[in-house]
Amino acid sequence: MDLFNKKTTISIEFCSDEVKVVEGRYNKKNIIINKSFSIPVPDGLYVDGVIKDMDQFLNVLQNGLSKNNVSRGDVYGVINSTSIIIREIRIPKVEESKIASILYYQLDEYLPVDPEGYVVQHIPLDIVNEEGVEKQNIMLVGVPKYMVETHLNLLNNLGLKPVALDYAGNAIRKLISFSDNINSTYNNNINIACVDLEQESTALNITHNGLMSISRVVKAEISPVVDDSPFMTLDESYDQDVAVVSGIKSNLAVILDGIDMIFRYYKSREADNDIELVLIYGSYSNIDGIENLMSNYLNRTCVKLNSLDKVKFNGDLSKYANAIGALIRVNGVK
Repeated sequence: MDLFNKKTTISIEFCSDEVKVVEGRYNKKNIIINKSFSIPVPDGLYVDGVIKDMDQFLNVLQNGLSKNNVSRGDVYGVINSTSIIIREIRIPKVEESKIASILYYQLDEYLPVDPEGYVVQHIPLDIVNEEGVEKQNIMLVGVPKYMVETHLNLLNNLGLKPVALDYAGNAIRKLISFSDNINSTYNNNINIACVDLEQESTALNITHNGLMSISRVVKAEISPVVDDSPFMTLDESYDQDVAVVSGIKSNLAVILDGIDMIFRYYKSREADNDIELVLIYGSYSNIDGIENLMSNYLNRTCVKLNSLDKVKFNGDLSKYANAIGALIRVNGVK
């Protein structure tokens, strides 16, 4: 497939409360997004990467794609789940082309499960010197085969042509490393913690110089409590964002404790491993006051992802970041 032409490609990120869709094109210089929209997902239909009712989910997506006049063509999917196994390993430095064959014969040593039940891909990390010997750090991403197969079947049944499935952590890593400038202020060559705030769980991916260092999922649901009673009078009205922040504070505290614990672990690995920027994105990054709340809690600069110099997009970048990152073809789950 030639990605260096004017043909647009679809990218779809699957979340528990909505499916996020972008249509655009990628080349070595930039990413141009022509269209973006979200399809609401009924409660309980898509849970932690598992499709609970294929027929109903298919119908929901068919209606959403048709309503937004999406052309049927190549598509990239983006998934995340606590069932996805992430392992960081270290092997002797070899040519990148040989890494896959080395891992193939040793997967059962690195994964705590039977590798036959998973689709496993690797992401090269940094190279370190260990007692005078160069070693290659590798991140293994193992996705349950049934999860891969059900998503690919879904996309096929939608009349789309699935090219690959991406792990959400890899999608944001590619997007950050692709651009040089974040929010017209920050460079991408610093230690960045990318925090993906979604309803069902929060993903944390730490990158440095375009390489991923850590990828984790904090399993804690964000459940905002907002009084939407139709009997509320004008005198009882209040700012929705303030109400949402109030409703999620207890859950957010659990999430931030988990993030802070990962930060401490990251710092313990190397003396200079300190987080210089916390980049907030995902559906709940739009809550007013979330940046200050997280900055005060984590005692670090926390900003919402608003712009990247090589991404041409008039929509909400923080919401569609993973879907946009999947358009960058380096590697995926499939």
